[in-house]
Amino acid sequence: MNELRIHTHIHSRYQVFDVSGKLQFSIVFSLCRRSPADTDPRSLLLQIAGSVLDVPYALAHGLLTLHKQNAQDATQWVEEDLSRLDKVAAKGQETISLPSPVNRTEHWRDAFTVYQCHIDVNGVLASVLEPGKKYRIALKSEDLGVKRWAYSAQKQFVDSDGKPSHDYEAAKLVNSKSTSGNATFKVVKSLPWPPRVETRMRLCAASPSYGSTLTNVNLGSGTTLEVSVVNTGSDTVTVQTRGHQTFLIPWGPFQPEADADDHRMRIIDASPHKPSISSLQVVDSATGEVVRGNEKGGTGPLIDPKVDQRPKVEDLLTLDPETPVVRVIDIGMLVNGLEDGQYKIRMQPKGCRWWHGVVEKEVGEDGRVLAHLNKILTVPLMLESKDEVQLCIRGGKVDQTS
Repeated sequence: MNELRIHTHIHSRYQVFDVSGKLQFSIVFSLCRRSPADTDPRSLLLQIAGSVLDVPYALAHGLLTLHKQNAQDATQWVEEDLSRLDKVAAKGQETISLPSPVNRTEHWRDAFTVYQCHIDVNGVLASVLEPGKKYRIALKSEDLGVKRWAYSAQKQFVDSDGKPSHDYEAAKLVNSKSTSGNATFKVVKSLPWPPRVETRMRLCAASPSYGSTLTNVNLGSGTTLEVSVVNTGSDTVTVQTRGHQTFLIPWGPFQPEADADDHRMRIIDASPHKPSISSLQVVDSATGEVVRGNEKGGTGPLIDPKVDQRPKVEDLLTLDPETPVVRVIDIGMLVNGLEDGQYKIRMQPKGCRWWHGVVEKEVGEDGRVLAHLNKILTVPLMLESKDEVQLCIRGGKVDQTS
C-alpha cells in the first residue's frame, strides 16, 4: 500500500481574524479513517510538524493555499504572495491519534478527530493578512504532508528517554475527498468587546409574580428564583433577549459548537407569558447528574433570506452601568415532580447580541432596529453565573425551611 486515504476537512473557528488578539483564532481540521482499505485495528499516530495541520509551514511549502477575495468582484479569489513565509520553521513534536475504523460502533460522522491550529497574531502569517480583506485557506492537493506516522497506542514517537520508539510507516497519508472544505475569514483590526456582566441567583419563597403560566404545581407556596444582572462596565449597552441571535460563534469542522447559536429566550427577558428557564439546570447533589434542563438548544427554524431578521426594539433590554436588573422567575415547571433529595440549580452560559448605548428603532420599519446596527458583528455578551442555588425536595415539595 503506497497511500492511506484519510477523510480530511478544514474550517475556520470564527468568521473573523481579530488582529488585536482578543478573540483567539484557529484553523480547524477534522480527520477520520474510513477507507475500505484501512483494516488495521490499531490507532494511527501522526506528527503534526510539517503537515497541513502546521498551517504557517504548510502555506510556506505549498501544502495549503491562501487566496484573497477580489475587491472589485467578490466571486473572484486571487492567490496571495507567500514569499515572506519562506523561512517558517515546522512545529515541535506535537502529535494526534486517529482511531481505527475496525469495529467502530458510532457512525463515521461522529468519529472525527479534531485538531485546531492556533494562529498567532504576532506570527509571520498574521503579517501577511491585511485588515479589511477576506481570505480563504484550502488544501493544495491530496497530500497531507505527514512526514512521520505509525500504528500505535502511544501518544508520542519518543520514549521517556527521548529516544525514537517507533518505526515509521512508508505509505503516504492523503486526503480521500475531492472537496475538503476551506477556512474563510475576514481580517479586522479589532472587534467591539462587551462589558463583563455579573449575574447572581438566589431562591426565594413567594407567590409566582413573574413569567408564570402555572396555577397549581403542587409545591405549596410558589417557588421562585431571583436573578440579578449588573453591567460592570462604564458604558450603557443594549442586549437582545429573545428571537434569532446573530453574533460570532465558534465552529467545529462542519457546524457550530454545541449550543453556540441557541436562540431560546434568555433568562433576563421580560416576557409576562412564559418563564425563561431554558438556561437553568437542576443537578442531583449526591450524584452530580443533571436531572433537568439538559436539552440541546438547537438553532431554531430555518431562516428565509428574504425575511427581515432584524430584532424589534421590544426584544431588547438596556443595561446601564452598575444598575441591577432583577427578574423573579417561577421555577415550578423546572422542579415539579423531582424525587426527594438535595439538588442544585445552576445556570448554563448563554450569549446575547449586544450594542453600545441605547438602541433606537427604524421609523416605519415595524419597530425593528436601525438597519446599519444589524450589520455589526461582535462576540456575544455572556450571561453566566457561578452561583449554585441549593434546593431540598421533601415529601414531593420544596422544603423552604432548609
